[in-house]
Amino acid sequence: MRILRLMNISKILILTSLLFSSANALFTDPSLPKVRGVKSVVDRSGIGFEWQSLANFKNIQGVYIYRARIVKGKKGAFEKVGSVGSRYATHYVDTTIKPGAKYLYTFTTFAGLSESDYGDVISAKSKPPYKAVKFVSATLVDRGVVKLLWVPNSEPTVTEYLIQRKCSRDNKWHFLDRVKGRLYPEYIDSRAERGYRCTYRVFAGDPFGNVSFMGKELSVEVR
Repeated sequence: MRILRLMNISKILILTSLLFSSANALFTDPSLPKVRGVKSVVDRSGIGFEWQSLANFKNIQGVYIYRARIVKGKKGAFEKVGSVGSRYATHYVDTTIKPGAKYLYTFTTFAGLSESDYGDVISAKSKPPYKAVKFVSATLVDRGVVKLLWVPNSEPTVTEYLIQRKCSRDNKWHFLDRVKGRLYPEYIDSRAERGYRCTYRVFAGDPFGNVSFMGKELSVEVR
């Protein structure tokens, strides 16, 4: 009996520890302050937020951030996407967004296992993907050598170009190479598969993994 009692006590202690170490609040407390005065700044890779200071509310520990996706005019459910563990903080950046997407955001304050009602609800739309690369030419310049030319992207945040190739041997797209530098306008494929028709396409990219819309494809018979 004593062993069973000790086991039950251990289970209770473990459960209590898990509850209090959880990042999820269990109760809504209307007395906790709401987050107000939220402003946003939008980019392709993130949406930044600033809100009115909560430093005078000594009974809170921080702020939870909730997000809902809007697709074809329909709002999804709010889901927690982040937290700030200080009442002195007034900023947060959501870096888990997709380009060209519409979102709603709201915020709560929390203290222990309790959190406030939703505060301000604001809408934000991330910037669309980069414009498609203007592909100029794909030319066979020697045996098994294809030269690609394109127009450099005008966006200053673009840092590279991603080259893909599809040949008639398997008719599947494969990553070929990347070209560093926004102003660099060409690529030499010296490993083109002779005896096949190869098709190329080029995407612009940035350091955050954002890529451009897909542009036109150009093909060449490789000899």
